[in-house]
Amino acid sequence: MRRVAGFAVAVIALAPSGVFAAPPAPTFTKDVAPILYNSCVGCHRPGEIAPMSLISYDDVRPWAKSIRLKVASREMPPWGADPRFGKFKDDRSLSADEIETIARWVDAGAPKGRDADLPSVPTFATGWSHGQPDVIIEMPVDFQIPAEGEVPVIDFFTRSPFTEDVYVKGLEVRPGTSAVVHHAGLYVIDKLPDGAKLVNGQIVNADGKPMGRNQVARANGGSATEEIQKLLSYVPGRGYEEYQGDAGQLIKAGSYIDFYMHYQPTGTPQKDRTKLGLYLAKKGQDIGHQIYHSFSAAGPTAYIVEGKEYAPRWRADQTRDEGGVNLPNIPPYAENWKVVSVHTIREPITLYGLTPHLHLRGKSMKYTLTWPDGGEEVLLDVPKYDFNWQVYYELESPKRIPAGSKVTVVTLFDNSPKNRYNPAPEKEVFWSEQSWDEMYAPQARLTVDSRTLKTTATATPQQKH
Repeated sequence: MRRVAGFAVAVIALAPSGVFAAPPAPTFTKDVAPILYNSCVGCHRPGEIAPMSLISYDDVRPWAKSIRLKVASREMPPWGADPRFGKFKDDRSLSADEIETIARWVDAGAPKGRDADLPSVPTFATGWSHGQPDVIIEMPVDFQIPAEGEVPVIDFFTRSPFTEDVYVKGLEVRPGTSAVVHHAGLYVIDKLPDGAKLVNGQIVNADGKPMGRNQVARANGGSATEEIQKLLSYVPGRGYEEYQGDAGQLIKAGSYIDFYMHYQPTGTPQKDRTKLGLYLAKKGQDIGHQIYHSFSAAGPTAYIVEGKEYAPRWRADQTRDEGGVNLPNIPPYAENWKVVSVHTIREPITLYGLTPHLHLRGKSMKYTLTWPDGGEEVLLDVPKYDFNWQVYYELESPKRIPAGSKVTVVTLFDNSPKNRYNPAPEKEVFWSEQSWDEMYAPQARLTVDSRTLKTTATATPQQKH
């Protein structure tokens, strides 16, 4: 034993200096800044919705320990998809190595490093990120956001400027005040209901009462899916969409644009007037397929709640949702309240992406595709849904899905005290678009292969001024 120990000592003594030395500690300029610049500063910069900037060392250093906690728990950057399923564009989640780098940097005292190692700060467009749009449509009024409190989601309607149909290949939402816009949805309604009129950005019925877009859809004699066309969603860091191939959006002449806005007070009074930029199809450009944002465009949907099937039509005695499905309300203290929707694909579709949309009790959502031969594929699994981040998961490559397939979406809601976002676990939860109520919307971006627009764009159409 003495000979072995002596040999080991000799080997260590003869080893070159540094062979057993610990690797150097990461520094901000060389190791941490590239991670933050790639995945975080889209929101964490001056004028955006994040509460602090993460651009300079002086910005970051006071938050070092908090950053480590947030990235280790994967609360930040906001990307809820389970990495085992699906491949998506613009994945801003951090790798295990990146998380370890940040942890080691914090453990080492968060050293700055050499200024020469700092990469160039990303540049961000101060105006429209993809150049000047062909057409800009803005909210009809300035909206005042109070310093504090909860602001109900609100629809602002304005008539489109078009005197003939247009075909859209790209869209961008540009908030007037980014720091207060939590998220937004842009929609199109073809016409006003009989007797309704537009007053200061609100559609009011013959009795003078404001109407939400789902009420407008029902008054026009159809469902929300049939009567309302979604254009796109905005969340901090994402507000631009460009359609692949021959896909596009048709906006009819004389239609109405709905700005569906969710505001977040910042501690000081603010005002906002969000704008929508449209990039139109160019003269001679083929537009073959209309974009849809729901699997219901390709077939019927069955809903199963806690093992019981419910018909997909509105029932006022079961829900307050104005135009939604007749789901029963969520009971008080329900921890894993399960909703399943089975979407039958009767016509071949091309799927481009998925967006889970729930409110504060939303816990998880999982999309599973069943092929006609019975084989299954998980399209997207978000095991820890976060209402604060409405993420669009765009497939790395569009997926062709044949007729006879099914997409099953399994969702859990948590109305218990264990849900830290739950404002009132002791209360029954109704369904509506207000964030204190609940919502179930397993959204998707797709085209239906058989439904072709079969059109070629002409010159930019005339607009009303």
